[in-house]
Amino acid sequence: MIFGGRGAWDDLGVVRSSWSEAGGSGPLLLSCVVVVLLLVGAGFGVARVDSGVVRTTTVADGVPIDLVRPADMSAEKAPAVIVAHGYAGSRRLMADWGTTLARSGFVVALPDFAGHGANRTPLPEGSARESRLAADLTATVGLLRRTPEVDPDRIGLAGHSMGAGAVHRFASEHPEIAATVAISLPGGGDSLQDPALPKDLLLLTGQYEFPAFHRAAEDALRAGYPDSVRGSPNGDPALGNARQGRTVEHAEHITILFAPRAHAEAARWLRASLHGTAAPDGNAAGERVLAAALLWGAFAVGFLPFVRKLFRPAPPGTARAGASARIAGAVAAGTVLAVTGSALVPTGWSPLAVGGEVGWFLALFGLGSGLAFALLAPDSVHRGRGFAPWRSSAVTSYAVLAVAVPIGFGLAEPIPHGPRWWWTPLVVAGCGIACAAAELLARGLHGRRRDGVRAAVLCTALLGIGAAAVAGVLPSFVLLIAPLLGALLLWHLAWAAVLARSGAPWWLPAVVGGVLLGLPPAAVSPLM
Repeated sequence: MIFGGRGAWDDLGVVRSSWSEAGGSGPLLLSCVVVVLLLVGAGFGVARVDSGVVRTTTVADGVPIDLVRPADMSAEKAPAVIVAHGYAGSRRLMADWGTTLARSGFVVALPDFAGHGANRTPLPEGSARESRLAADLTATVGLLRRTPEVDPDRIGLAGHSMGAGAVHRFASEHPEIAATVAISLPGGGDSLQDPALPKDLLLLTGQYEFPAFHRAAEDALRAGYPDSVRGSPNGDPALGNARQGRTVEHAEHITILFAPRAHAEAARWLRASLHGTAAPDGNAAGERVLAAALLWGAFAVGFLPFVRKLFRPAPPGTARAGASARIAGAVAAGTVLAVTGSALVPTGWSPLAVGGEVGWFLALFGLGSGLAFALLAPDSVHRGRGFAPWRSSAVTSYAVLAVAVPIGFGLAEPIPHGPRWWWTPLVVAGCGIACAAAELLARGLHGRRRDGVRAAVLCTALLGIGAAAVAGVLPSFVLLIAPLLGALLLWHLAWAAVLARSGAPWWLPAVVGGVLLGLPPAAVSPLM
């Protein structure tokens, strides 16, 4: 036994009451059934991914590129499309776009821009960034022109967010690009040379995107046709002067990538502009991400029976008196330290953009709130249960796999490289410190009271990150990934509640929380 004597574990009443909120035998059995169903669904999803296409990976001038071809290409040369990801994206994130377009008869190139995915070249700041993105697109265009199956006179570009800006500028400067699809075009979308360029431009914007993206699309649309109205076609694809803006309903900046309407509009436009003859053979919007989500669901639901087999519930101890004022004071101190400390560090101090700043903010928040609480309520800080090393290691490894497997399959590069090797643990540690502070402030509480304090502390930290981004202390891009951070926080709160009722060491939820909150931002953050 790890904790307590044998008599404590033989008291079935204590065991059952301890797990009454986390789930008894019925919920555990149901969890196992759900895990099996999710794994079966994920298996079908994985089997369907890339059906009808052939995917190969190559490197051109240091740029990792996935080439996606139709499985049954005709003898004639095919039109080609480059699909460019956005900031903090990767070619893996855009994989479904490659499948949709390849099923429509295109040869598709999916590059990793500098600092993203498997590309080891850092992403520069300022005007040098535009030059670097243009160089990566030049390398990708050159690869397509050297590909025997590709018609070099029928190459189009598509891009999302930062990638939309990059392909818009590139097509404006290269009239040989026959068509462009700009998805969520950022600001500065005016044509750089001739208002008739880019040729055959389609602008897609999500209904719920920030107003700046809608304004950028309107500006780019009216640069060629000043009196145009979004949704109405302008020009003729046969002449290369077509231009149209479309709004994708019920989509925002991220979900537009997985919207079937966005895939269908882009494929339709590119077929008309590049004179594609193949009939569309299946919209792949969300296929890979759905399979990844089912894999994640199996890990998420399987956590309950996994932990239940490793630990036995500990008998509830004596609850300490409420200390709401002390907790609030500690959280306020942590927030002030996090905002102040983040404002003092110079811009670009971390080679891991976004992830480094978020990890630093949460580390300061955790240190400030934890130390303040230790001073305000020293009687609440006491030694907890034992370490249970192998069980704790098993739970931590499970958490790492639960993050890495779905992300590696559908969203980002799973294997760190370059500075990611040592910055990823630092980001995870920073998130873990914030989670440890939440556990410290909730010590001595039980059940839903403990869950509530943990949630209040970490939600305050997340709101602080958003406020710091609005104030310019953190990168504004944090606002675009706020839904991801919120989802990760909910995931951590659910697992922390299970661990708190399991008899696990008090600090284990903090370790698991560091993994859940830190690994995804570290995996997608660009290298600067």
